[in-house]
Amino acid sequence: MTKGSEISRRQFVGSAISAATLASLPLGDLALSGEGKLVSSSASSKGSEWKNQGVLNLVKSPYAKLRNVPVHAVTVTSGFWAARRQTNVEKSIPSMEKLLQANGRMDNFLRLAGQSDAPQRGPVFSDSDVYKWTEAAGFALQSADLPELRTVADKIIKEVVAVQEPSGYLNTYYVGDRAKDRMTPEVQRWGHELYNLGHLLQGAIAYYRATGDSTLLDAGIRFVDSFLLPNFGPGPDKKPIFSGHPEIELALIELYRTTGDKRHLELAGYILQGDDRIKVPHRGYVYHFCGIPFTSRTHLEGHAVRAMYACCGATDYYLETGDQAYWKTLNTLWDDLVNRQMYVTGGVGARSDGEAFGDAYELPNFTAYGESCAAIGNMMWNWRMLAATGDAKYADVIERALYNGIDSGMSLDGTLYCYRNPLGFDPSTGDHIRNPWYDVTCCPPNLERTFASLPGYFYSTSSEGLYLHLYDNSVLDWHLE
Repeated sequence: MTKGSEISRRQFVGSAISAATLASLPLGDLALSGEGKLVSSSASSKGSEWKNQGVLNLVKSPYAKLRNVPVHAVTVTSGFWAARRQTNVEKSIPSMEKLLQANGRMDNFLRLAGQSDAPQRGPVFSDSDVYKWTEAAGFALQSADLPELRTVADKIIKEVVAVQEPSGYLNTYYVGDRAKDRMTPEVQRWGHELYNLGHLLQGAIAYYRATGDSTLLDAGIRFVDSFLLPNFGPGPDKKPIFSGHPEIELALIELYRTTGDKRHLELAGYILQGDDRIKVPHRGYVYHFCGIPFTSRTHLEGHAVRAMYACCGATDYYLETGDQAYWKTLNTLWDDLVNRQMYVTGGVGARSDGEAFGDAYELPNFTAYGESCAAIGNMMWNWRMLAATGDAKYADVIERALYNGIDSGMSLDGTLYCYRNPLGFDPSTGDHIRNPWYDVTCCPPNLERTFASLPGYFYSTSSEGLYLHLYDNSVLDWHLE
């Protein structure tokens, strides 16, 4: 809709604000203690650094043109998003916690601690439901002091970390008789171990940035540093990795931005490159959107959420490395997205079969899948492309997806959710497009974490001034670079 060289309603407003109006706050470095815990490496940053990071911590990302503004620096006042966000905090997040409990998600952890005799329930990726909920809680706590939510989240985090094994491994599905299958090639393909870990890391980082409590983050770091890095990666002395469901890539890079440990960035780069020691049929490389060099991709295909998360991780990798092969591929895929694969709503993924992209221009209305998670992935990817360039065309896609393909995913009362979001729907069939619970419940907490983090998407800063991306009643209390 707009081009960077044109004057539009997204017009750059930094020239109107003097860089001298507010002084920059010091941001120190973080480091790992000998026990693998996150600590401040400079006295000046102690007590402030952890809470001044945005949705992404791009302060030191050399190829990011824009820097994120912390969620807490933006107050969304009375208006469209204020009402949605209030419902999210007062009804959606609390009711989802009760549903997670009722459907055995926490029993899966409590059983391993000897506090429940309930059997394992839910799919192999059930742990991620808890981690996404924790991320939603973390972002909500970045905006407001919510003692009851903090108490519930602290309790859940303690129950999660209590079952981490001495090796660092933490997964409630691959235990007991299934422990022998951990990180085998077939389980890497379908078992979502690294997907779960990715969401653990994202939830832990959001909670750390809200509270300064690194309990869950320390557990995630131990999983990566004590279990993954010594045993998996390139080289004949280590086992190969196949991402299976991209998510770990973007999470590892955000972990790198938080810890400064370059091994986390390098592991993400290795996973994005693929390892041909794990071979799958060609349809597997299509569906999983991983396993071969990301830079060999020429169009979007396969599972839409996997593809969007892979593009997020690849953009994060570019923001840290400046690898031009990645940038060329990302632009090729983005062109395919907006010109041949995206609905007018910003939804992506035309086919229910495989929750997948279709052929070019295959965008049916009544049979459209448009999974809520895929629209969120679209927004997340464009947020990263926007950070790399400051180009308004990425903000336009964010707005399109947010107000249409994402907002449609949650009912006005905040208790019913769309898994799929077709553009045409006939209620006379008796089908219920919105439901309170899905056994594959990836979308509800994904929507909740998105609405909770939304203030962090309104503005960015650069060396030139201030960028405004979303329009609603809001107050920004932050500084220029």
